[in-house]
Amino acid sequence: MKRVENLQESLKKLPKYTLDDEQKEKIILAMKKETKSRKRVKFVKSLTALTLICAVVFVLVLSSDSESNNWLNELKQSFRPQVELTAQQGEIFNFSQSNQEVTGIEGKVGMLFNEQFVAEDARKGAKMMLYFWIGASELAGKSYTVEARDAYDKKIIMSEGVFDGFLFEEDVQQVLTSFTPFPKEGKWQLSFYVDDQLFEEFTIEVLPPFPKTEHYTLVNHPMELTVGESTEVLIVSEEENGKEIEVKLLNNKGKVISEHVFFQNTPQDNYYYGSIKFPKKGIWKLMINGEKTQPFKN
Repeated sequence: MKRVENLQESLKKLPKYTLDDEQKEKIILAMKKETKSRKRVKFVKSLTALTLICAVVFVLVLSSDSESNNWLNELKQSFRPQVELTAQQGEIFNFSQSNQEVTGIEGKVGMLFNEQFVAEDARKGAKMMLYFWIGASELAGKSYTVEARDAYDKKIIMSEGVFDGFLFEEDVQQVLTSFTPFPKEGKWQLSFYVDDQLFEEFTIEVLPPFPKTEHYTLVNHPMELTVGESTEVLIVSEEENGKEIEVKLLNNKGKVISEHVFFQNTPQDNYYYGSIKFPKKGIWKLMINGEKTQPFKN
């Protein structure tokens, strides 16, 4: 509108022999039409884009498809501010007193665990041995807390209790405890506190949840299996299903890559054993007795 007003003022100042009033009016009218047309195009484009975004979000929110819901959660997560996890990476070292491998910081703190934690998995942390390299007299009657923190500043208490005086040597305190499952994959910082004072901390990587369906869970993580090799794996069932189950490996387009039959080890349990091979790195699904897992990476 401002452009049209400026044009009108400029046209009024033109000498009389340049344009007559009718020609000036035609120019102004043309300018008004062009301005309205541009505004209409911009409005239509903006409205169309907004409508598409709203439609996609609406469908994702209402959809029962877990893939869509996961995508929406990841989108929300990407907009959250991140914090820097400054502790050093935990290392695997040999604990000479018991000749076992421990993860942590040698000479400071460690846990009797040399595997990868898996998100949402309660089994691997169900029984956890912690070691604190500190004099027994300094820990007598004191409490400990293990806190986990991720890059989005989510904090959870993994374990807490009181030192019970079980020693390997005068300067090594052992604690038998259990860990709360990690809620999601990614980098986590474990902080070890003694009487609410920070004792030591280190970071670990947590793998994505095990592939699972409504009734079945593959408890060998695909990221830990060797590509191109047939590997024996275990599937746990939550219900009675007979002596065998059918397992299919699907690629990210839903095409069946291989078919397998898994068998019970004994009739009394719900554990099914079989072999599977991932031909390459990628995104996959499993179909177990007709039930599909969510997509996962190997």
